[in-house]
Amino acid sequence: MQTFDVMIVGGGPAGSTAARRLVASGLRVAVLDRAEFPRVKLCAGWLSEPVWDALELLPSSYPGGLWTWDRCHVHYRGRSTAVETRGYFIRRYELDDFLLRRSGAEMVRQAVTAIRRDGDDWVVDERHRARYLVGAGGTHCPVARLLAPTRTERPVGVQEIEYQADAGAVATHRLGRDGEPELLLHDDLGGYAWNVPKTGWLNVGCGTMDARQVRKAWARACDHFEAHLPPDASCRLAEAKGHSYYLFDPAHLGGCEKDGALLVGDALGLAQPFTAEGILPAVLSGRLAADAILAGDPASYRGRLARDPVLSDYDLYYRLRMAGSRLKDRASGRVRRSPIQAPAFFTTMLGTAVAHGFAWMFAGRPVPGRRALQRLMGARS
Repeated sequence: MQTFDVMIVGGGPAGSTAARRLVASGLRVAVLDRAEFPRVKLCAGWLSEPVWDALELLPSSYPGGLWTWDRCHVHYRGRSTAVETRGYFIRRYELDDFLLRRSGAEMVRQAVTAIRRDGDDWVVDERHRARYLVGAGGTHCPVARLLAPTRTERPVGVQEIEYQADAGAVATHRLGRDGEPELLLHDDLGGYAWNVPKTGWLNVGCGTMDARQVRKAWARACDHFEAHLPPDASCRLAEAKGHSYYLFDPAHLGGCEKDGALLVGDALGLAQPFTAEGILPAVLSGRLAADAILAGDPASYRGRLARDPVLSDYDLYYRLRMAGSRLKDRASGRVRRSPIQAPAFFTTMLGTAVAHGFAWMFAGRPVPGRRALQRLMGARS
């Protein structure tokens, strides 16, 4: 049986970030993953600006494909708005492989099936032993099943595909410049769809808060994006696959650590409550989990998550989304009793505000007026 200081189950951005920090401090770290890297990972590959500091990496130093965009195209209730903002896209096939190899951890190709406690150690599949265990294997991570964090909501549903296409055809049909995302917000703001051109690659997908609605939403997204996709796109879109994950919920933090086992990224459920951005919170949680281990105080991990500025914003966004859901339910009741047609100018202003607000969040910008909103919503400061 091999003995390590830390075993990390899952080699994505969360696991590799934790591994790099731990290895740099002299610990022996194993990353266990059933896949051989590089591997295909369903993800739009969207990075917001703060991720580079979290990765301790300059965009110019990243060796893989990188698409920088300064504008996104938002469609909402029949209106289209081009919003000036900033972000990046990568291919997860390249990013995850780069981060994992950069970590310096020992890579073990293995599908984890059994985890048990033995004294102060964790034992995996009777083959590996370590004092600390990090669950970084996504929504269905075996470590997440073990710790079982509280889930007050169902996971969001996603239908998505990334495929290679003729670069000339992509350039001819895309709405904006190379790398500029096209976003279709659902009328009820219960999800959105995206079309991201990456030179000779296309990533098209959609996500819904209610996973049962994802197939209908996917059909609408395909129809909407048809004009901005190459002529042969329809047969490729039929190959899209589904997956699910949890958005940030403060209740998740209560199950982030137990007896030296810690959950990071999608294994814990940390995606941004509105945009569902997952890579940034994955990287941040990987760093914070490693810091708690290095401090010899894994129980401090929950407090580190709660104090992080980005995750504090997520806490506030979560409360805003919950408040919005309650208002929507009340408004629906009033409309059933007495329908009222809103003035056209008000509808236009609201649509524009929604488009700009979503683009703001999509770029990973901090919440404006955070302290005032925290006091108003009763969020942690």
